[in-house]
Amino acid sequence: MIEFNAMETLQISPNILRWAAEQRGISLDALVDLLGTPSKHDDFAAGKLSVAQAEKLAKKAHIPFGYFFLDTPPASVQRGIPDLRQLPNHEPLSIDFFDVLDDVLRKQQWYQEYLQEQGAQQLDFVGKHPFKANIPAEQVAADIQRTLGITEHERKQCKTTSDFFTLFSVKAEGIGILVFKNGIVKSSTRRSLSVNEFRGFAIADPMAPVIFINGKDSEAAWIFTLAHEIAHIWLGESGVSDLPANQQKSSNKLEVYCNRIAAELLTPKTQFLDAWEQAAESKFDVLSKAFKVSRLVIARRAFDLGKIDWATYQNIADASNKQKSSSGGDPYRNYPLRNSKRLTRAIVSTAMSGGMMLREAASLLNVRPDTVMELSKHLAIR
Repeated sequence: MIEFNAMETLQISPNILRWAAEQRGISLDALVDLLGTPSKHDDFAAGKLSVAQAEKLAKKAHIPFGYFFLDTPPASVQRGIPDLRQLPNHEPLSIDFFDVLDDVLRKQQWYQEYLQEQGAQQLDFVGKHPFKANIPAEQVAADIQRTLGITEHERKQCKTTSDFFTLFSVKAEGIGILVFKNGIVKSSTRRSLSVNEFRGFAIADPMAPVIFINGKDSEAAWIFTLAHEIAHIWLGESGVSDLPANQQKSSNKLEVYCNRIAAELLTPKTQFLDAWEQAAESKFDVLSKAFKVSRLVIARRAFDLGKIDWATYQNIADASNKQKSSSGGDPYRNYPLRNSKRLTRAIVSTAMSGGMMLREAASLLNVRPDTVMELSKHLAIR
């Protein structure tokens, strides 16, 4: 093992420092400022750091200390999912994002092995309508609707958009999609996810498809993000999205297509136009209540169908973006939401039946072993 003098000066590649800053989602200047010695700023930015300073910086950037001895960024932590984000000047995907992605992939791998042991088959809806096939969005949306099986009665039974999101996610998980919704990295309340970085991502795996929704987004945005990512699953296209609300047009044809499918799934064109004409006043509120989606989704649909101008839509979008998601609540209700209810039940059930150690189950769910025991009670697993 190599030993260092804590005061020994190292020469770290500036390329590695810039990469470390990107992983943290900040500039190089902001990264070296975390060391708290302004007089040494230029030396730090040039890669001249003591061992102690490099160790401190590695902790601040959430990367292994050993990476500072490389000349180029390690390939193993490069982007592992197509970046489909559309906002101009969006933040680089940070180490927080990659830690979330790695955590989800670890859970997905366990679940794939679990399904194989159960003799499960691949899901026929994953990639059922390939993007290149150019199938009408209405046809894809209708197929998703039939497969999910959300009835009009069930939609009407939902009192709020939050209730409808719950119904929507339960239906998605019911057909085999793992739906994660979390606003932090794993269980670390000190590492909040950034909505300016991403709003959701989809992994179109034929055995264990995954959707992750950034819980730090406004509650009103969750439903459309879920619908958008489900469209990705149907097209067989993985990717990370930001779903910008302030763009009239996008150059990314895949994202435009997924948005069209999501809009048709949530607000079918014929029904929407009929409801729009019948609503004498307060159209956004009336249709929001009828379709159980946010005023923002109604406004976007109205704009796309030529019922309102861009300025009207933008005013509603600005107001909607000020709404924050709720936090706190019963932790035993939140754990399955963070880890996918379907996956949580499979892990806890396996642990309680002796198929895996409690500590392994706890590690997968980012909780303590005793929490796994409590979860088994809340999920009524014996």
